[in-house]
Amino acid sequence: MRLLEIITDDHKSTEVFDLIEQDQVIEHWTYPSENGQTVIKALLQDEYAKDLLTALENKSVHRVIIYAIEGTLPKINEETEKKEDRIKIGKFVAISKEELYNDIDMPVSLSVNFILMVILSSFVAGIGILKNNIAIIIGAMVIAPFLGPNMSMAFGTTLGDLRIIRKSIQTGITATVIALIISMIWGLTAADISAIANDPEIEYQDIVLALICGFSGAVTVISGQGTTLVGVMVAAALLPPLMRGGLLLGGREFGYALNSFLIFSANIICLNIAGIITFYLSGIRPGRWWDKERAKRKTRTAFIVWTVALLILLAAIVIIRQFR
Repeated sequence: MRLLEIITDDHKSTEVFDLIEQDQVIEHWTYPSENGQTVIKALLQDEYAKDLLTALENKSVHRVIIYAIEGTLPKINEETEKKEDRIKIGKFVAISKEELYNDIDMPVSLSVNFILMVILSSFVAGIGILKNNIAIIIGAMVIAPFLGPNMSMAFGTTLGDLRIIRKSIQTGITATVIALIISMIWGLTAADISAIANDPEIEYQDIVLALICGFSGAVTVISGQGTTLVGVMVAAALLPPLMRGGLLLGGREFGYALNSFLIFSANIICLNIAGIITFYLSGIRPGRWWDKERAKRKTRTAFIVWTVALLILLAAIVIIRQFR
């Protein structure tokens, strides 16, 4: 459930009341006016908060504060729960884009902590790869902040928000360059990396897996299930192929390095394609109609670009197989 605290000017309060006087709002309260403003609190289920917030955005209210509710006393009556259960069948149960802004913005902030986590996870992944220790590699994937920029980019693309897109690209490139520099220097100084040069080549199943992980990651983000995202981080496997490719590149194993970079590229492309599709189908849109049209064009363009990139990657896989 969500509790929305709506602060609006007195002369606009009637418009807000018209919005919250609907079946989806469980209860609402009004507080006395102060300084020409009215405070209205509305309690409703998560999936309806998104629709109400979108409607309020068009009303230009002064401020809306969103609270996550763990429970209420007394409990919401069973008839209301049953009714809501029937309504939400077949719909994405998604938190609002305002909450997603907060959840997505933090993981892609290019802070000292972010850079430190990239460096630490790169060293952990490198040790796991060289020792061929799966447990260490999994640990590196859990702490590596590589999934955030891709989910953030897909979210920004769906909204047509250039600020989020630029921030995601900057953060993603920075993380990739840091990990690549560490792995290449490591590969140059390592005594023998031939043991890691015999991994299987990229398969079509790897692309399917990346798409599934992208859909899973986007669904966990829009539903606010942060703990589930850990499993997606492990399965998406962005850091290990990047580190492996850098180690092999530093060790002059160029052919094997190419295979690792293809896997990394496939995961990046598929995560963004799946993220864009999921965010779009879940109804993530800007509030104003002219922003919606602009966002739709940007979403379409980005989807075409990522799809073309995937087709080029598939063609590269076919060509590489013919020459080996």
